[in-house]
Amino acid sequence: MWEKIQNLTQHPVMRFLNKLCGDPVQLYTIMLMTALMEYYHSGWTWVYTIVSVFLSFVLTKFYDFVAAHKFLGPVCYLGFMILGLNAVGILTDIGRDNYPIIFLVWFLTPQSVLDFSLWYTIAIYALMMGFLSGAVYYFGKVRYRMVMQLLIMLIPLSMYAKEGIQMDALLVIILLASYFLLMVYCRQLRQSPEIRRLNGFHTGISVAVYVTVFSILAAVVPKPSIKADREFIENAMGTSSLSDILMDAISMFTDSTNNTVMLSTNGRTIYYFNAPESLRLRTQTYTYYLPDDSWNKTEYFDHNTEQYDGMEEQPPRMLLQSLLDAAAADAEYAAEYGLTAYAGTILPEQKQQKLVFIPNVWGSHLVPTPTRISHIPESENLHLSSTVHDVKVMENGTLVYRVPQTVYYYSDTYAHYEAVSAILSDISPEQYEDMLWDAHLILQESAPESSEYLWDAYQEYLHAQYYLEECRELDFQSDTVDALAQELTAGLDSDYEKARAIERYFEDAGFVYDLSYRKAEGDNTEDFLLTSKRGVCYEYATAMVLLCRSAGLPARYVQGYNMSEPYDATLNNIRLTHMVKARDAHGFPEVYISGYGWLSFEPTVAMDESAQEGTAENYYVMLWGFVLLGIALLVLAVWLLLPRLREWYFRRRTAKMQPQNAAAAIFRRMRNTLHLPESATVMELAEASKAFAPSSELYTRLDTLLYAQETEAAVTAEALTAAYIAWQDARTAHEKDTKKKEKHR
Repeated sequence: MWEKIQNLTQHPVMRFLNKLCGDPVQLYTIMLMTALMEYYHSGWTWVYTIVSVFLSFVLTKFYDFVAAHKFLGPVCYLGFMILGLNAVGILTDIGRDNYPIIFLVWFLTPQSVLDFSLWYTIAIYALMMGFLSGAVYYFGKVRYRMVMQLLIMLIPLSMYAKEGIQMDALLVIILLASYFLLMVYCRQLRQSPEIRRLNGFHTGISVAVYVTVFSILAAVVPKPSIKADREFIENAMGTSSLSDILMDAISMFTDSTNNTVMLSTNGRTIYYFNAPESLRLRTQTYTYYLPDDSWNKTEYFDHNTEQYDGMEEQPPRMLLQSLLDAAAADAEYAAEYGLTAYAGTILPEQKQQKLVFIPNVWGSHLVPTPTRISHIPESENLHLSSTVHDVKVMENGTLVYRVPQTVYYYSDTYAHYEAVSAILSDISPEQYEDMLWDAHLILQESAPESSEYLWDAYQEYLHAQYYLEECRELDFQSDTVDALAQELTAGLDSDYEKARAIERYFEDAGFVYDLSYRKAEGDNTEDFLLTSKRGVCYEYATAMVLLCRSAGLPARYVQGYNMSEPYDATLNNIRLTHMVKARDAHGFPEVYISGYGWLSFEPTVAMDESAQEGTAENYYVMLWGFVLLGIALLVLAVWLLLPRLREWYFRRRTAKMQPQNAAAAIFRRMRNTLHLPESATVMELAEASKAFAPSSELYTRLDTLLYAQETEAAVTAEALTAAYIAWQDARTAHEKDTKKKEKHR
């Protein structure tokens, strides 16, 4: 078996592959580049891997030349560096002509929020290939420093860690295995009297077995569930401010989003708040949903306030109360629109709430606000889409605080008051346009302020309907979503009832919140609704927006933060009650409700902490571990059974041959079993077998058939095979007996 494997390694193809990329230094470089490029452009990782195989071979030969020439080598290496950096510069210049940001910002910015850039990606590949291959070679073959090799491995790992995303489980296993192989290889290169160098083939087999066992154990053994707070590490690394600058830079040109922004585990604090309640805070809206599962066309939140200032200045209660006042003033109006039972009702007061926030970032362009903003004091010098101005205030010469900003708003919880929701549930969306117009006319003389407010509401309603038509025309169209929306809202008349039914659907239908779930490429909201039923807030909010639109409700996807983490401190004489971190990034829908206006909803189901103990990443790691275990067990089974199967097949085959052919086959098998050279004769075989088969007619029959070229009538292939089996049984018994004696010594 060993000889067969060793012979296989001498096959021309295997020798070519071993020469091309069999050096562990090259393999480690290839795995590093594969991991790095999988982060930058996962769809073409295999292309970069193949290119790395050939480039690492060329570069290794070049580094061998540099290491072998004391003076010429460094000169050539310096020239190589200059040419390489110039080539990278040319690539980045070409990329800059076709991309809105510079290479440095692109390189340091999380790739999940950027569009792909071919020239920048080639530039980073060339830059990292030159650096990593040189570093791995130097600390592997010139100066043996495995700690440095470990630090080099942290370079691609840190690229994933800075975004809180996971490297592919199989890639992690292969990368660690290549590091271990490099460690063994470099150790073998050291010349020391305490180190005994084994035959290369047997060393490779030993390392392969050890790496396989190590990889299986590392993957299969359950990992402890640890919920780590990354804030201390991130702050210690000092990357927060840089990340803020980069994210702010790209926010000015990006007009799309997908679920990657919702997968952050970053513990960096973004805002501090003084607020009377937990809130969903918005920073941007996205209008059009595309087939690639992304939202496009950003709208900042001054979009609607420019047209409907009256709507923002007054509480949503005023809209519903004005409709009830019109019903009280005109009985025919009340009867026509089903408001007779509510005519004269005085709704509960809706107080204006005050939100104070202190940004913990510099120069942010994204202002967090609730859905229904009342106003922002002019003294704050802040507008909805303007920069949050930071004024550094030194206290005791050590701390720098940002200037607090104030936003007045009306809480969305008001719509869910029983007295309010009952009326909203009775408002027919088919009649709502006429209801607003007629109420506006009825109250023109008796309540001009309310009449003017109803006019603004009428304009907002028309704009919302136009918005819905435009979205439905340009959105990704799905018969599945349309059918589900009709099923969920069947028998429901009001916008409020329909939106609530869609919101509750995700909880009732057994959807699971899974922060570690990674959907397959090409999956979209159809797959989420019908197949996986797993995801984060992005999937839930996206699904609800599309379901609402299919049900005839204007809806929009909103991106911002979920302000739910309590905080107790005082800054600038302001008592803070909540904080928001990067990991609190949140997506949620806003739906236009007849009788109320735009209202935020929360379809995202709560995360089951117990279900999250075994994350998807650990699941896939363990899955690959079991795959490797299965392969290893299969190889072991074949390793143990194949010789017996081959022996069984050999015996059946020789028994059916001509005697001379059977004699030749049996002699070769006996000679190989005893590891005799091909030049050995039958008599030499008999001499080597005398310990367990000193006398056997088999030797005479083989000698006669092989050398005398005579066929005895009494000698048959069956008899030769039977004699061979007896010889093998005697050899096996002798080996067992010898081992027993050695064991008892």
